[in-house]
Amino acid sequence: CFIVPLPHCESFVGLDEEVWQEVHRFQQPLRNMFRREGREVLFLETMTRTSRGGLGLQAKMEVVPVPRRVERDAPLFFKSALSEVAQEWGTHGQKPILLKDKKTLRNSVPKGFPYFYCGWEGGGFVQIIENEDDGDDDNGGSVGMRASGGSKSFPRDFGIDTIAGMMELDPVRFQRRQRSSDGDRKSAILKFCDKWKPFDWTLELDG
Repeated sequence: CFIVPLPHCESFVGLDEEVWQEVHRFQQPLRNMFRREGREVLFLETMTRTSRGGLGLQAKMEVVPVPRRVERDAPLFFKSALSEVAQEWGTHGQKPILLKDKKTLRNSVPKGFPYFYCGWEGGGFVQIIENEDDGDDDNGGSVGMRASGGSKSFPRDFGIDTIAGMMELDPVRFQRRQRSSDGDRKSAILKFCDKWKPFDWTLELDG
């Protein structure tokens, strides 16, 4: 599932503080919900470009339930995976930033910079992406230096594909070929809503 801000924003780094606090209010209940099933949660965001002259992509954070061993090993696996793709995707000039305590996603990445984020309880990684270039900025700003070693866009499925590899599953691009029916999707949504209801803190607001 996804956490998606209602106000338009291209990344979670650019959210207003009030909305950012609401994100945290969703994260812990989601962890609690999946822990009832013996699973933990990884949160992923890939911000690959900024808009120019209008609204761009809407920010969304992927919520990925995983076995506890996968969440425990996530720091090591993601550090290794980012190192392996550094030259191809233009991240070799920037090491992953370890997020912990007061070092958060929002105070580690300047607004407008492309990045990849993976979070777990108590911490996470953020990788600034160098080769995502939006062209010349009229205001003299820059969204990152284009790395000489890479010219491709950072893959939006990098995070979920890394998790799939940890779980010995096919990459998501192969899984998407298996089309599900509208009925299957509706059933999955209703099943999730029933499971989420006891943890949905927004229901208290309606009272």
